[in-house]
Amino acid sequence: MSGETHMIHFSLMDAYRLGIGYIRRRFQRTAINVTSIALANSFLTSLALTDIFYQTYSAIDGGALRVDAYQYWLVAVALIVSVVGITNAMLISVYERTKEIGTMKCLGALDQHIVMLFLVEAVIQGSLGGVIGYFLGVLAAMASAGFTTGFDIIFKVGALDLAVYLVGTTAMSVVLSVVASMYPAWRASKLLPVEALRYEL
Repeated sequence: MSGETHMIHFSLMDAYRLGIGYIRRRFQRTAINVTSIALANSFLTSLALTDIFYQTYSAIDGGALRVDAYQYWLVAVALIVSVVGITNAMLISVYERTKEIGTMKCLGALDQHIVMLFLVEAVIQGSLGGVIGYFLGVLAAMASAGFTTGFDIIFKVGALDLAVYLVGTTAMSVVLSVVASMYPAWRASKLLPVEALRYEL
């Protein structure tokens, strides 16, 4: 019937399935983003947990072992570099997927659907990078504190502290990944379908 409108249904699950499909097809690009997040997160986690190990050691045996404040500034720089790297990689992803985005728009996808797709991919990558980086950071912190104070100090830190840092640093990784992907997602959503379909790499 003329005048009848059809609503396009595009759920988070749809975005997740498409995002996983792209990640599998472009594994190398995804690996770069995940590695960038993981390295920055492992640096932060290793410093934070090393500081906890040192404080625990100081409380038990006395002393004043601490992680130097300037090292946290280095972490901040690493996180900024990670965000810039993710933004660059996601912009390249937009150019690589221009025709795909154009096809989706011709089939009825709205701007918010394209944004959702990119942000869901960012959440997946941030989660993977956050968890990997956390465990790398834990190993680094154990090695650093163990060789300095003795490895028995590792078993004197509560599991709750470790769990809190897992949740906190992974959440931070997801947030950074999403923030880094906002501009590329916006750029992708503003592509005109006709021009996108004519685009050649």
